[in-house]
Amino acid sequence: MSENPGARVEPVCAATWVASWSDALRTVELDVDRAEELIRRMHRDPGFTPEPPGADEWVSPDLEGPVPEQFAARARRLLQRQIEVSAQLGEAMGQARSQRSALEKLEQAERRPVFLDTAV
Repeated sequence: MSENPGARVEPVCAATWVASWSDALRTVELDVDRAEELIRRMHRDPGFTPEPPGADEWVSPDLEGPVPEQFAARARRLLQRQIEVSAQLGEAMGQARSQRSALEKLEQAERRPVFLDTAV
């Protein structure tokens, strides 16, 4: 492939290049689908605790050049979904912190004082 990412792709490599971008976009779409489902499940089941993803689950795609023009609109929609999911996850984290803080205050208020009755 050429050093210039914007350069014209050789016809033999073009199919591979397009397929690689399609696969990469599909992988990110599936990740966003899972994040959206996670948010829905957290709203349906307040007791649900998701498993943290493994550090090695995400693999950076080896892509060269810009997004193929035929995928530009798809990539923009995907970016918008990622932004929305990111905002929803941030909001959920803030709510969780707030609820945890309120619960801690409630637990502290429920503690009864302890008195020792001793002669001085």
